[in-house]
Amino acid sequence: MKPDRTRFARRALLLTLVVVSGAVAWSLRRPGARPTSGEGQPGPAPGQGTTLGEMSVLRFQAGERKIEIRARSAAGKEGEATRFLGVEVRLPYVAEEGPSNLTITADECLYQPSPVRASFRGQVHVQTDDGFELWSDSLKYWADEGRAFTRDDVRFERGTTSGTAHGMEYRTGQGLKLMEQVRLRLEDEAGPPTDIEAGSAYASREEHEVRFGGGVVARQGGRELRSERLQLNLSADLHAVERAAAIEEVDMVAAPGAAFPGAPSGASSPGQGGRKRLRCRRLNVVFRAKGVLQEVIAVNAASLEVDPGPGEVPEKRRIAAPQLRFDFDEQGRLVSLQGLPARQTDPDASRQAVLTAEPLPPAARGARRVQSETFTAKIDAESGAVGGAEFVGGVVASEPGRKAWAARASYDDGTGAVTLTGDPRIVTEEDGSELRGRRIQIGTRSGNVTASENVRHTVGRERGKGPRSMLQGEAPTVLVCHDFDFDEATHTARYRQNALLRSGKDEVRAPTIVLEDQPEGRRLTASGGVTSLLHPRPGKDASKEPVPIQGRSRELVYDAAAHRIVYTGDVEIRQGDILSRSPEAVVTLNAQGDAMERMVAGEPVEVTQGLRKATGQKGTYTPDDQTLVLVGDKVVLFDVDRQLEGRVLTFVVGGDRIRVDGREEVRTEAVFRRKEPPKP
Repeated sequence: MKPDRTRFARRALLLTLVVVSGAVAWSLRRPGARPTSGEGQPGPAPGQGTTLGEMSVLRFQAGERKIEIRARSAAGKEGEATRFLGVEVRLPYVAEEGPSNLTITADECLYQPSPVRASFRGQVHVQTDDGFELWSDSLKYWADEGRAFTRDDVRFERGTTSGTAHGMEYRTGQGLKLMEQVRLRLEDEAGPPTDIEAGSAYASREEHEVRFGGGVVARQGGRELRSERLQLNLSADLHAVERAAAIEEVDMVAAPGAAFPGAPSGASSPGQGGRKRLRCRRLNVVFRAKGVLQEVIAVNAASLEVDPGPGEVPEKRRIAAPQLRFDFDEQGRLVSLQGLPARQTDPDASRQAVLTAEPLPPAARGARRVQSETFTAKIDAESGAVGGAEFVGGVVASEPGRKAWAARASYDDGTGAVTLTGDPRIVTEEDGSELRGRRIQIGTRSGNVTASENVRHTVGRERGKGPRSMLQGEAPTVLVCHDFDFDEATHTARYRQNALLRSGKDEVRAPTIVLEDQPEGRRLTASGGVTSLLHPRPGKDASKEPVPIQGRSRELVYDAAAHRIVYTGDVEIRQGDILSRSPEAVVTLNAQGDAMERMVAGEPVEVTQGLRKATGQKGTYTPDDQTLVLVGDKVVLFDVDRQLEGRVLTFVVGGDRIRVDGREEVRTEAVFRRKEPPKP
């Protein structure tokens, strides 16, 4: 609705006040006013049927005002009252623009001098010099009560403003009442006409107020406002509406293509073309000078619904809060929308601000929802587009499969990003994963997620299946780092700056860890200098836990589909007192992916145990028997004081014995006991 359209309220008021002024004019014959002597003094009442021929029958002097009654004829008396036919009454009064006159004509008038009462009947017509006109079948004036009224239908108009009502009453000092079935129409070349329907209406100069009651409907083009009552508060000079209030069962609807008050005409902002509906228990409106909107506040279970227009995202958006506040700039353009706390009379009404976006059929995705104690949305005054929003206090956001919590959230429409702060966390319902950090950012359009500072990501089950642990153990897999980002398109998560993966008791540390969640299985890549700690499961007959395996390499790749972990680049693997060095080492997991079957290092590989050192092409560690078998065309063992060559060399973790198999087909075996270095 354009700012100048707010003139409808002022014009409606002026319309009713003109009716008031007409009634006030009747009261000019105050108790102290007396008929003047001479020509204007009324003589004896004419007899029945006497024709007066438009002569002056009564003329009163009230100060400088002259009140004159003319009639075509007198039709006799009824008690103290005289009946006149073909009546015309001319009443001077002072209007806002200066001295003016009001003229009343009727088929008949029953006039009573004491107490002064006049009753007009039949084609009653009231007209003022400034263009106001009123029609009714009757109009009564009782001077002793300062009262002018009718119980019949009235019709009135002034310029482009017109209306009807059933029954009207004015009392001096109490204002004007339109009793029932009030209808007003305000036409303006600048836009469609405004129509107001109400069960009743009241206007008062003294109170600077106009009130509509009994169920109010105001329509203008594609906009409609319904409420039980509508109240207008006027400026001291009665020229402008300063405040307005729609009270109880407030329901404002803007049809597709029609903007809400303060929205720019022809704007193409999101949701601009769809149907909009604002509901609340009370709607308070404040105007600047010249009827320009300043603020609109919807209180008590307030909600705003916005349907999509042609070409827009097919989803219905809804904003609900104890209080919705719309702020406008000096030109009456909407610049912000706030959801604020307020007292609620409805016990079932939400105490928080709630925003929802519900996709419409045939869309299959579910609704998105954000709630908080307060929110503020910034609106571009030129386009009407939402520039950004701030959510503060107990923020909870949800969408299909994901839910988030934070103390504060902000939305930037330019980037489409939502930033969560204040102990934020996000939980994915399908796999149970949880993301925490000091700051989390979600791309509402791309689905990408970033987090920074004290990031902790509990990884859920792979595609919702299998154990929660990525490597081994029953505990969930947890990754911590300084910076995190997730690419929705490729389902790839990156953990940077001192990244740590912990799966049960197993660990992987690296400057960068990348986790890809693909249909064929999960893939983890650690790079930039990797350290790992793996805890093999004990065999069935083992009496104690196997010694943990410590690894170092430039890069580590975990391939869930292949059930293996690959170390590459300067690989060092240590288990107990055995250390192996090789370009690559491959850990093979069981079919469930939660236990180690073997580890193969090579090629070549160097193994040390205490002061012993051996070299070969490949070394295989088996956790069931905790043995490391070194093989190759030439396996060389260096002991403290001897050297031996063979094809197979077997180490027992934590043991004192090493077996060396010879090259010949008929095997020979030499058994060495580990010697301690000579003491100094």
